[in-house]
Amino acid sequence: MSVTFYPNKIQYSGFAGADEPSISGQVATMSGGETSGSLYDLLDNNREVTLSIDTSGETTAADIQVEVTTAISCNFVIIDNHNLKTADAFYRLEQGDSPIETMSTAFSGTLGSALSADTIDGNDEEITVVADGISLAKFTSATDTRWEVIIEDVSTFDADVTLGELILGTSFTPAFSPELNQTYKYMYKTSGFVESSGGKKYGFARDTTAQRQWRLFWKYMSDANKTSLQTVFDITRGSKFPFYIDFGEAATPQLYRVRFIENSLSFTQLTKDAWSVSVVIEEEI
Repeated sequence: MSVTFYPNKIQYSGFAGADEPSISGQVATMSGGETSGSLYDLLDNNREVTLSIDTSGETTAADIQVEVTTAISCNFVIIDNHNLKTADAFYRLEQGDSPIETMSTAFSGTLGSALSADTIDGNDEEITVVADGISLAKFTSATDTRWEVIIEDVSTFDADVTLGELILGTSFTPAFSPELNQTYKYMYKTSGFVESSGGKKYGFARDTTAQRQWRLFWKYMSDANKTSLQTVFDITRGSKFPFYIDFGEAATPQLYRVRFIENSLSFTQLTKDAWSVSVVIEEEI
């Protein structure tokens, strides 16, 4: 079972929050009602909150750009909580002014379920999604400060395009598979008790949720893989930023949105160039 990490380098590099990301060709409405300024909904670490692009019945492409503070090397893009299938749209990726022409695979579907393969046009690397939800596209690594996701209509947009999160980065798959243990944490979002004037207590609770946690233990990890895992941890700044992970459960990617539980990594040295390490991650709900 191969585990693959997908951290977001956009926040790691940094960006001008007042201006980035931006859009041209179309008008986007943010969750706060703004129709100008930054597309903050795409980088707020909250996939449930979406922006809406005024595309319904139109044919003009929406060009979403993000300029980062320092150049980032990327080999994947994730667009989360979108309705590109419903809107009858496809997308493509550019770095700087150059199209990414090395798309290897692309998938779409539901977060937490095995994704289905998208169609990649071999000429323009245009990706037509098979489902709303989350999309992942992989390509040969490229480095730049400016990245663009261009959303176009297949014929005419059938609806306003909605988007939740934008993620760009470099994936990491350790050479050896970890031992994987999954647990569930049951919680009540609101719970407690009230006490009457006579001293009687009344308990209340509502909205129970089950939040998954995973413990990953590598009995062996090479020096190079240790460095790569540390890089993922640096990009997420420990538990500060969420990331996506695929546990290799299916023949196609099956993505979960998670965070590291702790803000430290502890490696145990086995030999000169070998280590063991355990990490615990928790599902974002």
